[in-house]
Amino acid sequence: MKNVKRIVVASDSFKGCLSSREIAQAVEQAVATCCAGVVVDGVVVADGGEGSVEALAAGCDKPVQWVSCRVDAPVRDLPQVEARYVIDHAGATAFMELAAASGLPLVPRDRRDIIHASTLGTGQMILDAVERGCRHIVLGLGGSATCDGGMGVMAALGAEFFDAEEHHLYPCAGNLGKINAINLEGVADAVSLTRFTLLADVDNPLCGPRGAARVFAPQKGASPEQVEHLEQGMLNYARFLGDAARVAGAGAAGGVAAGMVGLLPHCSIVKGAPYIIGKARLSQRVSEADLVITGEGRIDGQTAMGKAPQAVAAVARQYGVPVVAICGSLAPGVDAAALGFDSIVPVTPADMPLEAAIDKNMARQNICRAIRAMLSS
Repeated sequence: MKNVKRIVVASDSFKGCLSSREIAQAVEQAVATCCAGVVVDGVVVADGGEGSVEALAAGCDKPVQWVSCRVDAPVRDLPQVEARYVIDHAGATAFMELAAASGLPLVPRDRRDIIHASTLGTGQMILDAVERGCRHIVLGLGGSATCDGGMGVMAALGAEFFDAEEHHLYPCAGNLGKINAINLEGVADAVSLTRFTLLADVDNPLCGPRGAARVFAPQKGASPEQVEHLEQGMLNYARFLGDAARVAGAGAAGGVAAGMVGLLPHCSIVKGAPYIIGKARLSQRVSEADLVITGEGRIDGQTAMGKAPQAVAAVARQYGVPVVAICGSLAPGVDAAALGFDSIVPVTPADMPLEAAIDKNMARQNICRAIRAMLSS
């Protein structure tokens, strides 16, 4: 590529492998070896999933404080986890990721249990921030191990769920279909007065063919029978949530978005990628670039559901800047132009096993190799 003097790198993380910042560093390393004088501007971006807190912290004007708390793991009999989040004291705002407390990587593959998994830990993390004086919670919703409709979050915040016999229900996906009554009297005033901004990385509703159960539960280990059980549970739960079950993004994080919007007074869903990109002032930086490089671990049909790379591409198009997407793997039949990319570059050699490809050092080498080849063409 000729006449490229400034490259903006704004890639989502390669989940479980490299962070957004590490990908930018790998691109910068590659550029330094083949394109003297080219400036690389790395921008940390995300869409509500892994890396969202780092991206939001990087976009804050004033210093922020990283804090941590011990919370329940997604599966009941696993040890508690250390969940970290950021507080912007100037705005009494906490930036956090559901994945830090209720994420799929927190559960060993042989212990994954979508029916009994709970978002209790995320609710405990929220409560910790409220008790520290935060009155605005910005919560990224990607990467969950759960499909409980936010029952766990709400139970940690003081809500109670009852079946037809008025027995308390443990807040997990398997009990969604048993809910006959919800009591919110135990939700503290401080929580009720707190504003919640939910960053959704998808635009799916709670129920139906594009809902939380049918689209995302299989990715978390659900069998076809469990998917049907979860869908019936979500349909029952939706009776208590009203319009919140049908809004775009309600199905994010196994329905957490629907549950929180339906049961909390000051809670709204926004598209995660544009929100985070705005905080990072990406538009200004892209306007000064000759090339934008974005990407994510796998580019497939879900990339068009509100993921970060497509949002980055939309900004690049506003300024007429070419945009290339890199990825660890590319699903068959993906149309680069339909997603807003000038081209898509899979960085992993076709014959490389997955275990090798997700090794950090190997992934960096693959990115460097692919970027050098692209810029030299």
